Amino acid sequence: MGVYGDVAVLELLTEGAEQWEVDVAAAIRAVFSPEKIVVRRTGSERDRGGRGANRPHSGRPAAPAGALREDGLSRVAFVENGLRFFADVLAGQKSGFFLDQRDNRGRLRAIASGRSVLNLFSYSGAFSIAALAGGASRAVDVDSSEAALEGAREHRRVNGFPVLEEDFVRADVFDDLRRRADARERWDVVVCDPPAFARRRGDVAGAARGYKDVSRLAMELVRPGGWLLTCSCSGHVGADLFQKIVFSASLDAGASFSITSRQGAGADHPVSLECPEGEYLKGLWLSRES
Repeated sequence: MGVYGDVAVLELLTEGAEQWEVDVAAAIRAVFSPEKIVVRRTGSERDRGGRGANRPHSGRPAAPAGALREDGLSRVAFVENGLRFFADVLAGQKSGFFLDQRDNRGRLRAIASGRSVLNLFSYSGAFSIAALAGGASRAVDVDSSEAALEGAREHRRVNGFPVLEEDFVRADVFDDLRRRADARERWDVVVCDPPAFARRRGDVAGAARGYKDVSRLAMELVRPGGWLLTCSCSGHVGADLFQKIVFSASLDAGASFSITSRQGAGADHPVSLECPEGEYLKGLWLSRES
C-alpha cells in the first residue's frame, strides 16, 4: 500500500488477498482517512498468468479505470523529504512509486555533494533527484522505458533542476553497462536497482546469473573511493545468497569493495515471521577500495 497526499493505493497481489479487500479498505480509511482509495487488483489475474484491472474503491461497484484517468487521478503529486514527485497510481510500478527506497535515497542525498551519479534501471529518476538535491555534479538516468524517462525529466523540472538530454539514456541497461565498461568510464556513485529477476522459486538460478552480471559491470564503473548501491527486490533471493552473488561479482570485476551498510525497505515494511519473503528488498552500500 502507498499513500500519496489524500490518495491511498491498495495493491492486491494474490487472489487470496483480494478476498480481504473490503476489510483492508475499511482499515485504510480508519487509519489514514484518505479522500480516495485506488484498488489495484492483480491477484486473480496474476495467479492465472494475466494482468489485472485497476479500479477505485468507494463502497459501491467499482468504476472502470478510464474514469479515474478522466478525473485526473492517474497521477498524484506528493512530497518526499522536501522533494516533489508524481505517482502514477493506476499504471505505475508497485503502488505508483518506489516508496520502499526512500531511505536509500536519503543516504544518497547525504553523500552526493560534488559527485557524479549513474542511476541504472532509473524508472522515474527519484534517485537522481535525491542526488541532485544533495549537490551532485551530474546524475544520469538509464532505463529501457521512454515513458519512465519522461517522468524523470518532469521530476527534474518540478524540482528546479536542469533537464539535459544527455542525462537521459533510453537503452537496455545490460547493453549500456557493457558499452560504458568497454569505454572505461568511471563514476563516483553508481545506483543499480533492477526489477525483480526471480518472481518464482524456479527463477532463482537465472536471477543469480543476472544479478552477478549486472553487479560485475556496475562495479567496473565505480572509481576507487566511490560508491555502489546494488539492490535486489526478489523475495526468493535471500540476503545471504544476494551477498554471495555480489561477492562473486567483485572477484570477476577484479575490484575490492567493503559493505558499509545494508538497507531494506524501511520501518513501514514490517516482515511477518510467517512470511520471510516479505523481506524482499536487499540493498548493499559498497565502498570501492581499489
